[in-house]
Amino acid sequence: MTTEGNSRSGESVPDKEPEAGVGQHDHPPDAAGDAPSGVPGAVAPEVLGRDENDKDDTNVAKVARGAGISTAGQGIGRVLGYVAQVAVARLLGRELYGFFTLGVAVVNGVHILSRFGMENGVVRYVAHYREEGDLARVRGTILQVLLVTLGISLALSVVMFFGADLIVERLPKDAPYMGTVLRAFAFVLPFFVFMSMTAWATQGFQTVTYAAYIQQLIRPGLFLALVGGCYLLGASTVGVIAAYGIAMFLAGLAGLYYLRKLFPPLFDRRTPAIFETRSLFGVSVPMSIAQGAQYLNNWSAILILGAFAAGGPVGIFNAAARTATFLTVVRFAFSGIFSPIISGLHARQDTEEMGRLYKDVSRWIFTGAFVLFLVIVVFAPEVMAVFGEGFDEGVTALIIVAVAQLYSSSVGPAPRMLAMTENQNLAMIATAIAAATGVVASLILVPRFGLLGAAIGMATAIITENTGTMSAVKWRLGYWPFNFAWLKPLFAGLMAAAATYLLKLVLTIPGGAIPTVFVLGGFLGLAFLGLLWLFGLSETDKEFLGAFRDAGQRLLRRGRG
Repeated sequence: MTTEGNSRSGESVPDKEPEAGVGQHDHPPDAAGDAPSGVPGAVAPEVLGRDENDKDDTNVAKVARGAGISTAGQGIGRVLGYVAQVAVARLLGRELYGFFTLGVAVVNGVHILSRFGMENGVVRYVAHYREEGDLARVRGTILQVLLVTLGISLALSVVMFFGADLIVERLPKDAPYMGTVLRAFAFVLPFFVFMSMTAWATQGFQTVTYAAYIQQLIRPGLFLALVGGCYLLGASTVGVIAAYGIAMFLAGLAGLYYLRKLFPPLFDRRTPAIFETRSLFGVSVPMSIAQGAQYLNNWSAILILGAFAAGGPVGIFNAAARTATFLTVVRFAFSGIFSPIISGLHARQDTEEMGRLYKDVSRWIFTGAFVLFLVIVVFAPEVMAVFGEGFDEGVTALIIVAVAQLYSSSVGPAPRMLAMTENQNLAMIATAIAAATGVVASLILVPRFGLLGAAIGMATAIITENTGTMSAVKWRLGYWPFNFAWLKPLFAGLMAAAATYLLKLVLTIPGGAIPTVFVLGGFLGLAFLGLLWLFGLSETDKEFLGAFRDAGQRLLRRGRG
C-alpha cells in the first residue's frame, strides 16, 4: 500500500472532470452545447455554504454537504444544457442536428489546441504568485494567457475557415453543407477560448464559484434563450451556431468581470505586468498532450461516425450519448469535496479512513447513478422521442452508452483518488490507453455497424479507462470500491424497475412521452427509495442523508433570505 509523500496543498487543482488532465470520459455530449470540454463544471463546496461550525464535521458530513451543494449547481447546468439540445434537435431535425454536432466536435478539438494546456498554467501560477503577494506576476500571467490563447485561436480560426473544404472532401458525398457549418464555427472559436480561459483564470484565486456561474448558469442559460429566439425568427443551423457563439462571448465578458472583481489591478496600468513565459509554457505544454488524449476519448466515436455517415446518424448518436451522460452528474456532485478530503487524509497517512470513505462514496455515487440509469433504460424509447422524429433509432445506442456510464460511476472517484495521492500519472496512462482503444474500436466497428458501432466504440473507451483507474487504485493504494452493501441498492433498483415497467405496460399517461417519463419515472424513484429504507441503512448512510438534508435546508433558508 502506497502512502508516502505529502499532498501539494499549495497548488490549486482545477475543479473539473478530468482532474488535472485525468479523464473520466464525460464530455462528448456535454461539450456539445452543455459543458464545453476544458471548462470547469462543478461548484466547489469548499467555497459555498460553509459556516464556522463546519470545521468540526465528520468526513461523511462534509461529503454530504458538498454533494448537496454541487448537485444543485450541476443539476441546473445539466438541465439547461439538455433542454437547449432538445430544442436545437427539434428546430433543426436530425440531419442538420448531426452537422451541428460534428461542428461542435471539430471546434472542441481546435479549442484544445488553442488553449495549449495553459488552463493548468494559469491556475497554478496565479495561485502561486498570489500566495507570494507578487501582483506584477499575477497580472502578467493572466494577461499573457488570455492574449496568447486568443492569438492562437484567431490563427486557427483562419485555418479552420479556409480549410473547411478540405475537411468536407473527406466526408460522405451527402455532406456538402458541412463546409458552411465549419466556417460558421470558425467565428465561434475565439469566443469559446476567451470564455474558457477567463473561467479557468478565476480558479487561480482558489475559488471555482465564478467558473461554475459561467459554466453552469450563464452560458447554458443564454444559449437556451437565444435558441428560443432562433425558433421565433425561423433561423436554421447558422443561426443556432451564432447563438452558440454569442452565448460564449457574453459568458466570457462575465468571466472578465469576475476576474476584475477577484483581482482589481488586472486593468490598472499602474500595476506592472511581469511575464514568466518559460515557467508558464513548461507546465502548459505537457498538459496539452494529456488534453489531446482526453479529447480523443470524448469525441473519436462521433468524428469517426461523421466520416462514414455524416448527418442524421451523428445527430441521433449525440442525442443518445448526451442522455446517457446524465449519469455522471452524480459523480461530479461528489468529486469537488472528495478531492481535498482525500488529499488531507493522504497527508496525514490515514489510510484506513481513506479506504472506508472511498467505499462509501463509490456506493453512494453508484446508488444515485443507478436510479438515473433505470429511468433511462425503462423509458429509452420515450426519452429519445423527446428529441423529435427519427431519433428512436438511437434507443440501442443509448442503452449501450448508459451501461458504460453506469460502470464508470460504479468505480467511484478513482481518478481523484490517484490524483490526490500523487499517482496521477497512472490515471493519465489509463486515459491515453482508453483513447487509443476507443479510436481503434470505432474505426473497426463504425464502417460495418454505423450508429451501433459508434456506441460500442465509446462504451469500450469508457470501460477501458475506468477499469484502468480502478485497477491502479487497487494496485497502488489497496482499495476496492465494492462490498456486500452494494447488494441493497442493486436489488432495490431492479425491483423498482420491474414494477415500473409493468405499470408502463398497463397504464397510458395522457400527453405522450414527457409526462410518461416524469410520472412513472417519479414512481420508480420513490419505489427505489422506499425499498432501500426497508432493506435498512448503514450508520454512514444515515449520517450522509442527515447531513445532505441539512445542507438542502440551509440553501433554502439562504435563498429565502
